[in-house]
Amino acid sequence: MKWSYQIGSIRGIPIKLHLTFLIILLAFIWVFGVNDFRIKTLGIILGFGGMNISTGLKYLLGAIASVLFFSTLLFHELSHSVVAQGYGVHIRSITLFVIGGVSQMEEIPREPRMEARISAAGPALSLGIGILASAIYYLFGPASPAETGATFKNAALIVVGIIAFYNIFLGLFNLIPAFPMDGGRILRAWFAMRMPYIEATRRAVAVGKSFAFAMGIFGLLTLNMGGLWLLLIALFIYFGASGEEKATVISITLEGVKVRNVMTSVPDVIYVPPDWTLEELIDVMFKTRHMGYPVQESQASPVLGVITFADVQRVPASRRGTTRVEDVMKREIISIGPDADAFDALKLMSSRNLGRLIVLEDGQMVGIVSRTDLMRAIQFRGA
Repeated sequence: MKWSYQIGSIRGIPIKLHLTFLIILLAFIWVFGVNDFRIKTLGIILGFGGMNISTGLKYLLGAIASVLFFSTLLFHELSHSVVAQGYGVHIRSITLFVIGGVSQMEEIPREPRMEARISAAGPALSLGIGILASAIYYLFGPASPAETGATFKNAALIVVGIIAFYNIFLGLFNLIPAFPMDGGRILRAWFAMRMPYIEATRRAVAVGKSFAFAMGIFGLLTLNMGGLWLLLIALFIYFGASGEEKATVISITLEGVKVRNVMTSVPDVIYVPPDWTLEELIDVMFKTRHMGYPVQESQASPVLGVITFADVQRVPASRRGTTRVEDVMKREIISIGPDADAFDALKLMSSRNLGRLIVLEDGQMVGIVSRTDLMRAIQFRGA
């Protein structure tokens, strides 16, 4: 089942909605539609429940407020991406999930000031939207649902108040120094100006995990008052911080390592002819202990495809004696150049869920690099 769907693009950046996003969207529509939550000190009403209108109209207004708010959330993520693009960073996509939006950047610049500016762009935009909406709200408001004959005005003011309150909250919340949230990335940038990047990441991760632990405890204690969202955010922070720490350590460990330094070079690459049966291939797999092979007529001929043990497993055992390699091999050849960074090879394998890449130079195979080759290099250089 496909979980994310592209709904468009902005500045060449694909915009996607994850199916889990529907959960929070429907939740916000319901909350805004039935609640009459008032912050008396601010004079703001965060819901349409107190208005003297039909239930259907309340939900319609709740839907409008929710869509407008999540549009500002999209702009929050887009601001990160626009600043990052200015530094030459490729943005794969922006995806809206149940816990918010995520900009998927190819790689965050390690230069601390660049990372700080990219990270600060989102909270700055959210705070800017919130302050502007607040000014509009207090200029024409505050809302007074009990006032008769001003239904449209009050509905519009409540929408503006919701946009104002939640954007200011979003901006301030994202400035919490809990890596990998925006505030945590700003904290890492601050650390990185004073110490090696790996150490800066580890310190920011430690702070982030401490905040995640505190959020998780508070979320558990307030489950009956909406603490589930805090619990989900705490899990996102904890596991996100751990994943980014690992990725940072790997990228720095592989710094300066090229694909040609770790690949198996021709003529040591084992290939299989396209007319072999799968039984013949299994015999070779057993002897060589490799899980995937390029398919070629000869070592000097072009690569026709790649076949892996997973491809063999999809064919019933009774048919492997008559099924040929060319019948089940993958004809799409995902390759990389020998002078590419080893970390780029690892990222490509991870994004495409591959165990190996064909290394091509001028259209000719010069080697093959596997995930095992890269893990071995990380172990040796880390030692």
